[in-house]
Amino acid sequence: MSKQKPTNPGNYHLSVRDFGPVARAEVDLRPLTVFVGPSNTGKSYLAILIYALHRSLADERFDLPGLGHSRWTLRGTHDIETSEELWEALEKWASSDVRNEQLESVPESANALIRSVLERPHGLEEMVAAEISRCFGVEELRELHRRPGRSDSFIEMRVPVADTAHEARYDLQLKKTRAELRGVFDEIQMPTLFGEGPDTPLLSAFKAILANRTKESKPYLQIFIANLAERQFQSILSPLCARAYYLPADRTGIMHAHQVVVGTLVQSATTAGLRPSTHVPTLSGVLADFLNALIEFGSGDQRPKAVAGLAEALESNVLGGAVRMDSSGTGYPAFFYRPSHWTDDLPLMRASSMVSELAPVVLYLRHVVRPGDVLIIEEPEAHLHPAMQTALARELARLVRSGIRVVMTTHSEWFLEQIGNLVRLSSLPRGKRNGISGADVALDPEEVGAWLFKPSRRPQGSIVEEVELDPETGLFATDYDSVSETLYNESAAIYNRSKGSSA
Repeated sequence: MSKQKPTNPGNYHLSVRDFGPVARAEVDLRPLTVFVGPSNTGKSYLAILIYALHRSLADERFDLPGLGHSRWTLRGTHDIETSEELWEALEKWASSDVRNEQLESVPESANALIRSVLERPHGLEEMVAAEISRCFGVEELRELHRRPGRSDSFIEMRVPVADTAHEARYDLQLKKTRAELRGVFDEIQMPTLFGEGPDTPLLSAFKAILANRTKESKPYLQIFIANLAERQFQSILSPLCARAYYLPADRTGIMHAHQVVVGTLVQSATTAGLRPSTHVPTLSGVLADFLNALIEFGSGDQRPKAVAGLAEALESNVLGGAVRMDSSGTGYPAFFYRPSHWTDDLPLMRASSMVSELAPVVLYLRHVVRPGDVLIIEEPEAHLHPAMQTALARELARLVRSGIRVVMTTHSEWFLEQIGNLVRLSSLPRGKRNGISGADVALDPEEVGAWLFKPSRRPQGSIVEEVELDPETGLFATDYDSVSETLYNESAAIYNRSKGSSA
């Protein structure tokens, strides 16, 4: 386990080897993470991988009699080794006389078992493999290997542990059809497990088991240990357990065609369960999730007050009008756009492509995304005039300021320049920011990370590295300069030859 200086507790590090077009990537996921680089270098691959990992690890729970239990620790609980000494230590611990104080951490014998569950999370690796396959729409994981048949893909997730110099780590190796997942927690001191006090439902349920203990009670002790491991997992690896939402590219086409597509494909949205002989087209999991979200927007759920105003700010500052939906009594939503100062709606198909591209962002902010969630957007600048691209960059910074973590892919130099300006703004005293666009959403340098995907011959594939912001120019060192230089040289050559031919 590596050691490092404590960092933002919401950040984590992702290392990737031989995954899709990516030969090697080292990425820190920050409140605003930007992927840039040429087409076909793996930006979407890495973005979808991040989405799949969050989908696998997000906290989705169901109940067992007397004890809540997470889906991934259910399998393999019978492998948890128990002993009479463990029973006695936990019985003494659970019956300790605590009044209105935090309960002490569990005995070390229980902590050792918790670590063993975290290090070999039975069931979780199957879920991760299935979710990655679903999100990419593949039947076998080897289809995602950069060199099928020659190597497996390797993924490492590292999360700084709050107030320490340690990291929790999971190593994930994707093989042909399965995944191998191993955790490293041996240097981490497990924190107090019941910080909210001794009277918790989980502890109360365990006390009831102790009071009626029989030879048949062993599975309940195993489940209890698994529950404690789940609490530790959620506590230590909380950045990876955040809910994530993915907005794919070509949102205009999807918004225009979603009613037709959904009617025929949603029930068979992924490759899972489809027979080879079927003629029904299949969708990747990210696209299926997006289409399902469009349907569910008609359910009437309202966004929490904590992010009130984000959708409206995007409508006002970028779209110049409001996105509206109407279920028309069918429960299936139709989407409209009403320009400012208009009294009538336009069907989304008759609105500009800019509106269709950003309407899903508005809908997600209005209905599902909450502080702490991860919003992944492919090419948010698509179909936007440069002035609107810079305005949108400021609105995405507003999301970050509100506690929403944003991961995006982009080909826009204007977008990156605006992000650079917002970072530079944070170095100015507040009194000197007046009158500058984005003064209210300035971003600290540690909140922003830009990562360049560069084609490589050795190793063949893409190398992903961080690009720093130049403090003097306010620009990220991307490959855009080389394009500008090439165009300038071509222009100069044309000019020189035109002068020469006229002489």
